[in-house]
Amino acid sequence: MSTREPLLKVRFDGEAVGPGTIPVPHLLRFLTNLTKVFHRAGRVMLGEAESIRKGQPSRNIKEELALELVLLTSGSPAAVLGFERRQQQAALPGMDFGLDILERAIAGLDNIQKPGDSLPAGYDTGVLMAWRDAGVLFSQGIEQIRFTLNHRETPLITSFTKDGFIRIQERIKGPQTNIRTIEGRLLMADFKEHGTRCRVHPSAGEPIFCLFDEDQKDEVLEDILRYVRTVGEAKEDPVSGKITSIRIHDIERLEDREDEAVELLPQGTPISRDFWDSPSLDELAHAQSVMSVMDAESLLGGWPGDVDDDFEEETLRIRHTGMVGQ
Repeated sequence: MSTREPLLKVRFDGEAVGPGTIPVPHLLRFLTNLTKVFHRAGRVMLGEAESIRKGQPSRNIKEELALELVLLTSGSPAAVLGFERRQQQAALPGMDFGLDILERAIAGLDNIQKPGDSLPAGYDTGVLMAWRDAGVLFSQGIEQIRFTLNHRETPLITSFTKDGFIRIQERIKGPQTNIRTIEGRLLMADFKEHGTRCRVHPSAGEPIFCLFDEDQKDEVLEDILRYVRTVGEAKEDPVSGKITSIRIHDIERLEDREDEAVELLPQGTPISRDFWDSPSLDELAHAQSVMSVMDAESLLGGWPGDVDDDFEEETLRIRHTGMVGQ
């Protein structure tokens, strides 16, 4: 491994970048999704059933993959990033879990851009979806992203291209059986009562129910109220030919269309945060200026101004007399 080069170099080519410059939104999107790639690949390598799940990855994965940006420079007209690991101590040869994750994630990227259905080691659908989200940059002025992992004497080099991005999308969609694409505002997700389903409202036309699997739950949750593109297997009404539902294969947020169908977004004043609190009885009493009762007799019933005519005692006496006479 060369001491002059950072562990991981990433080169961006395209009209959106200049010599040593890259738009901040592009950089943020890329780093967010590259982190997802590494974390999800780590979960797969640890044997977890699903790499897509809410919450932070295990402490072991986070520590092993703690990367720092140490370089932002130019390569001809390109922008080049350099990363090093923030590792506390050197691992034994062949026992560096973090380096194994980086190697499998980057080597696997070359594999998944080629024809075929099998996934490389350390990959599942969640890792594919993270690469897919990173590849949105190809529609924003990026032509190619090149990765160089300087972990051995001979570096590992993999290029992420537009054609490879399309192939990854095809892998996520799966077999082409009445596959349809719907774009619209994602609303009304149901995670429990009626099963995992949601509703997509196109800019024109009727809303469409979409069904999704448990391992897609977090992706759907992240895109609630967003304008999205959903791709999946459609069921149609045999008479009208209208789509009745779609089994989601892939869902993607369309950030450049967030100004469409905004009238569908919830309106009104948000519920006060106090609504969700659980105050004690003492706190409720204080808020309503309710004072403690010092004299218990003040709680006794009766009409104000009533005259005590011994009505209750007389009623009891009559009842008692009647019972004795029977």
